[in-house]
Amino acid sequence: MITTDRKTTVKALIIASTGFALLFGAFIAFTNGIWYALVAGPVTGILWGLMMYLFINSKKVKEQTTLEGIAESDIIYSGGANYFKNAEAVGGKLYLLKDRLEFKSHQLNIQNHTFKIKTADIHEIISYNTLGLIPNGLKVVLKDGVQEKFMVNNRTIWRENIQKLLALS
Repeated sequence: MITTDRKTTVKALIIASTGFALLFGAFIAFTNGIWYALVAGPVTGILWGLMMYLFINSKKVKEQTTLEGIAESDIIYSGGANYFKNAEAVGGKLYLLKDRLEFKSHQLNIQNHTFKIKTADIHEIISYNTLGLIPNGLKVVLKDGVQEKFMVNNRTIWRENIQKLLALS
C-alpha cells in the first residue's frame, strides 16, 4: 500500500499555515495596526499549522478513518482528503482499492459518512484548482454525468493510479 507521505502533508500544512498567517495578519493590520499584525500573523499561523498537524496525525482520527475488513494488500493508494458534499468540505481519508474509490470521514464533520465509487462507474478523472488557485482538486466524473469533487495531496499520483485501473477494466 502506498500512502501520502509525511513530507507531503507537512509541506501542505506549511503552505496553508502561511496563507492563514498572511490573511489573519492583514485583518489584524486593518483592525489593530501593522505592528500588532507583524506579531499576531506569524504566531497564529504557526499555532494553526501545529494544531492541524496534531489533529491529522491523532490516533482518534486514524481510527475513525480506517476501513474495516479490508486487507492492506487491496489498498493501492490512500491519503487524507476532503470530499465536497453539499456546502461542506467533509474531512477524512480517501482510499483507492482494486475495484473502487472509497472515502471515509472522521467524526468531527457535520455529515459523517462513507462514500464509494466503483471504478466501473468512472468516466473521467480531472485535475482542477480549488478556489481557482490551489492545485489540489480531483474531480471524478461518473458515466451518468454526476461529478464528485475531492481535495487531495499528490493529485497527479491519484489521477495516474485511477487511470491505470480504468485502463485495466
